Amino acid sequence: MAPSSDIPLYNSRIFDSYRKLLRKKYPHVNIDEVLSHARMQKREIADPGHWFSQRQVDRFHDKLVQLTNEPGIAREAGRYAASPDALGPLRSFLLGMVGPEYVFFIINKIALKFTRSSRFDSRRTGPREIELTVTFNEGVRENPRQCENRIGFIEAIFLLFDHDFPEIEHTECIFKGGDVCRYMIRWRPSFATRLLLARRVCSFLLLILALGTLWTPPQLVGSMLFCVLLLLYLALTLTTHHMERKALLSSLTSMRNSSEALLAQVQENCDSALTINEIGKVISTRTDLEDILSSVNQVLLKRLGYGRGIILLADPESDSLVLRGCFGLSESDEERLGRMRLPLRGAAPLGIMVDCYRSQRPVLVGNIADMRDQALPESYALFTDLGVKSFICAPIVCEGESLGVLAVDDAKREGELLQSDLNLIQGVAPVIGVAIRNAMRLANERRLSDQLRKASEQLERRVEERTAELRRANEELEFLYDSVSHDLRTPLRVIYGYGELLLDGYRDILDEAGKEYVDCIVKGGEKMEATLDHMLDLTEIRLAQLDPQRLDLSQMAQRILNDLRITDPKRPVEIDLQQDVVVTADERLLTSVMENLLGNAWKYTASKPVCSIAFGMRDGVCYVRDNGVGFDMGQAERLFVPFQKLHDGRIFAGHGLGLSLVRRILDRMGGSVWGEGTPGEGATFYFTVPCREAGKPGAPLQA
Repeated sequence: MAPSSDIPLYNSRIFDSYRKLLRKKYPHVNIDEVLSHARMQKREIADPGHWFSQRQVDRFHDKLVQLTNEPGIAREAGRYAASPDALGPLRSFLLGMVGPEYVFFIINKIALKFTRSSRFDSRRTGPREIELTVTFNEGVRENPRQCENRIGFIEAIFLLFDHDFPEIEHTECIFKGGDVCRYMIRWRPSFATRLLLARRVCSFLLLILALGTLWTPPQLVGSMLFCVLLLLYLALTLTTHHMERKALLSSLTSMRNSSEALLAQVQENCDSALTINEIGKVISTRTDLEDILSSVNQVLLKRLGYGRGIILLADPESDSLVLRGCFGLSESDEERLGRMRLPLRGAAPLGIMVDCYRSQRPVLVGNIADMRDQALPESYALFTDLGVKSFICAPIVCEGESLGVLAVDDAKREGELLQSDLNLIQGVAPVIGVAIRNAMRLANERRLSDQLRKASEQLERRVEERTAELRRANEELEFLYDSVSHDLRTPLRVIYGYGELLLDGYRDILDEAGKEYVDCIVKGGEKMEATLDHMLDLTEIRLAQLDPQRLDLSQMAQRILNDLRITDPKRPVEIDLQQDVVVTADERLLTSVMENLLGNAWKYTASKPVCSIAFGMRDGVCYVRDNGVGFDMGQAERLFVPFQKLHDGRIFAGHGLGLSLVRRILDRMGGSVWGEGTPGEGATFYFTVPCREAGKPGAPLQA
């Protein structure tokens, strides 16, 4: 895919040479007009860390040629790189080389400091002859003036070492149908090299004359020639030594300057690393957000060297950026900034810092006056009152989420902040984001912990209150059961007892209707008394003392079914009992469970031609299965509710307390019960009995 024309490809140092050349040789040219046309700024040109796009470069060259009326100014600007005020520390680095030939050995590394558009390769093809090949990256479309500027820079390399202009043959050019730009570079020896050669020739001639005097008598002409050659040799020797010493001193000076610049850069990188390291220590030793912000501000003031700075964080309640930390500001200025609110929502321009927060892209403002239209009026007035001229705004981002904005400026600095400053702040901001995110998470965890603790305490109180209410309700219910069971039993017996006497003494007098009425009174009383007995059973279960014993449920089921068959000996029944189903439980309570479940199976299979009843255990769960009338699973919740019946009471007799009694018994023993059924096909009831150690009675259940 071809890269966009707006991708940064060319370093600002290339155009800084143009600017310096125009200032020296073309003072009539308005450099601001050229930069404005190319959408460049002076601070960007002066910043060695800034890069420009191909579109900007094309516009720059078009306007420059138009104003200077010099089509060859690109090559001239390339040559100007040899001047003392060009290239900066890189010039000192190049002068540290032995000669131009060695520069071409590392030309690709040097080129990377100037362009990202191409790759440079060089090879030696002969004495004082090098082939240089420039291969362009995919999608790059330079203009011919950049090729001329490249040739001028090659010439500047030789001028740096006091060489004459080299002979450069452009054998292949991408603008003339070639695939690459290829240059054949040839050069003549330098003046110093020629002096050294002349000294060697003089020494050779002196040696010949000296040997000649050994074989022939000395002559005046020969002696004079010898003296002249000797003087010439001495002069050449002194001159070459002086030039070598001068070149050596120049090389050492350049190396010293380059080393000093490198040390300054190393110190700057060290300060940046120390800043990040100290912020990391703050993260590891602080947990409170305010403490972290205060410590981070102290580190930034100590290490970054900027006069002032502020940290704005998003306030979720007011949906705006608010001041949460600062350094280098007076108390009055801090108070004024503390009242500032930068809204994060709205369609109108909301300011540079809000744009930085939203887009998560850093902003370098070279001159605050240029951004007046983009800033909120009140914010712009506040910043100008504070003396802000140039500032950097970097988003504080963690895990892809914007948390706030870090902004710094230095009112005491001469000139504008540079791209290198922006790179430094941009590297520090994410570290601050990690610190702030950790503090926020810890604060949220503390808040959630407090909320959970309070909720837990409230829940415990509510549980205690509900438990007390339930205990009182159970006591009242048991009292009601006892009262009803005992208070109603005597009058109930009187009612159906007199009914029995009436039948025994006056049967011959009563007609059939009367007999039927009296018989209904007697049966109703007996049924009511049975219901009262079951109600007493429900209350007795809670207070029952458990006596766990090993029980063979297979034998118990067989005994219960035998008793049931006596009540209807003619009913065809298929019984499937699994043998050796042994559990440990209270015999009296578990017998009641088995009687109720097997009794229901016997009752609800009465209408079947052949009833089928099965009992067994599978995976520790006991079951009672029948092929009776079954039930609808949608009504399953009503199965274990007291006095609830799923079938017609006129067809299937019962008081509605059997299954509720089963559940209560199994709950009392720590087990459970549930049922599954299909209408017309039968039902299966499952129950579990937890293992208990035989011989150790359980305590009564407390409400």
